[in-house]
Amino acid sequence: MKAKILFVALLMSFSISLPSYSMDDEHVIIILKEKELVDENRPRTGVPISASIENGIITTEMSTYSGTISVTIKDEDGDTVLSTVENVSSNSQFTTNVTSLADGSYTIYYTLDNNSVYYGEFEK
Repeated sequence: MKAKILFVALLMSFSISLPSYSMDDEHVIIILKEKELVDENRPRTGVPISASIENGIITTEMSTYSGTISVTIKDEDGDTVLSTVENVSSNSQFTTNVTSLADGSYTIYYTLDNNSVYYGEFEK
């Protein structure tokens, strides 16, 4: 468990130098960052969700979060190309199929019911 936490922390530290990832046939981790909310002065916490993509399927895992999560995927122009809502519990996962998306760069947004927003970039 400690090794997994250290590995995830190491991957998160690379998020500045590795902003996007390809969606080829390999398993790729999507680095998620918290979108800063202008109105809130709250302490930063760890990201309660993680995402990876393999063969056009994004697997999203929750560590400590339970509740409603809105998933939105936007293309390079900022247009929404996919939107869904999931009800999740901690230590669970769900998948999002993106095989039908055209080749290009995308940003996935996760909005939790407490208004926290996490996002990551991937390429298809």
